[in-house]
Amino acid sequence: MKLPFHYQFILAPLLIVVMLAGLVAYTLIELGNINEANEVTRQWELVLDRSQAALADIGRVNQIIHDLDSSLRLQQDDNFFDYLEQTRILAGDLVDPYLLNQVTPELRQQLIHGANLLNTPEKISTQKLGRTLDGIRPALEQQQKLFAAQRRTSYIDFHRKLLVIIGRLSTVLLTVLLLCISLAVGLGLWGLYVLRRRLKRMNENTQATCVEDINTTVIPIKPRDELDQLEISLANMTRRLLHVVSVEHVLRGVENERRRIAMDMHDGVLADLTVINRKLDNIQNGSVGTAAICEVRAEVDDIIRNLRRTIDDLHPQVLEILGLEPALRSLLDRYSAVAGFPNCHFEFDSTIEAIIPLHTKLSLFRIISEAVNNVVKHARCDRLEISLRLVKQQLIVNVEDNGVGMVATPNASGHGCANMTERAQLLGATVKWRAARFASGACFELILPLPLAV
Repeated sequence: MKLPFHYQFILAPLLIVVMLAGLVAYTLIELGNINEANEVTRQWELVLDRSQAALADIGRVNQIIHDLDSSLRLQQDDNFFDYLEQTRILAGDLVDPYLLNQVTPELRQQLIHGANLLNTPEKISTQKLGRTLDGIRPALEQQQKLFAAQRRTSYIDFHRKLLVIIGRLSTVLLTVLLLCISLAVGLGLWGLYVLRRRLKRMNENTQATCVEDINTTVIPIKPRDELDQLEISLANMTRRLLHVVSVEHVLRGVENERRRIAMDMHDGVLADLTVINRKLDNIQNGSVGTAAICEVRAEVDDIIRNLRRTIDDLHPQVLEILGLEPALRSLLDRYSAVAGFPNCHFEFDSTIEAIIPLHTKLSLFRIISEAVNNVVKHARCDRLEISLRLVKQQLIVNVEDNGVGMVATPNASGHGCANMTERAQLLGATVKWRAARFASGACFELILPLPLAV
């Protein structure tokens, strides 16, 4: 599926933005992995700090117990308030969640038991508390060494993971950046190529229009974007201009036809009437007999036939009254009376009469009449085939002979072929001259698209 031009224009930056967004997401994931590894190291650091604080607090509590005066009551000693404060601090350190989650189950029980005793130091003897702390301290010191080892291991693992993540992230960053650059350059060149190709096609259509070869132009059926709309607008404008030029050519051809008819009337009918007028003068003087009168009557009949033929050429009444098929058959009957007229085969699709208007029938009659006239004058053939058929919403007209093969083109020097082409363009039809399907000869073909309602 071809993309519209505006989609092609934004395709490169859109893909690059998507890739950069993916790169940012991947970088955030890797930063999350780094933060996760750092969090493990931080956890072991906190656990080690808690264990060190607990050991320090145990030492201070033992020192305060050692400084207490055994001869006095505990509440009367000057160090009693320090004793209360330090024991409560130590109780909080012993049940710290970071510390309890990492120690062995046995040591956890000892810490919880010691914290319970420290919560009510005034209710227990200092000797019992000292013995409890002395039992906790060696196990906690051993656990602290394990925590220190775990912290070192976590630092090593963090450094190793950091190197791996940095290497992987650097590789992905460089790969995506190179891919973005390559994609930007590639899509940019591709967009430039597509734009130049479409502009080249528009230029070719314009050049074809300049030589009046509009049938070779390629026009998009459905506009996909602004360039297609511009191309269709230019094509429609060109067709209208050619239509105006064709009308001008047809009017010029009409004037030439009028001139020809005037010359025929002057050289034919007028001369014949002059001769008859002289013969009538002789009859009036009584110098001729009955045979002369019959001769004059025959000449008058010839003049009447010539006038009818001229009138039919100007406006075929048979076409208007009976239709295109009878008009064409009448035309062929008149030509068949001419010496040397070839054997003619005529084929007509009867449905044509009901689906094309009168002005189209008249133009088709003129075109076919001119084609037959060209065959009679130039082809020197003994077989002529004329067919009008409906094929896939198109009217196809063929005039084919087996003559000498005179293949005319719209640029031929004769006015007949040019008039035929111009009349066809006014109808919206196309014409072609090609070799006949016989061993020799030429074929004139007209193709007229019909409305879909037909």
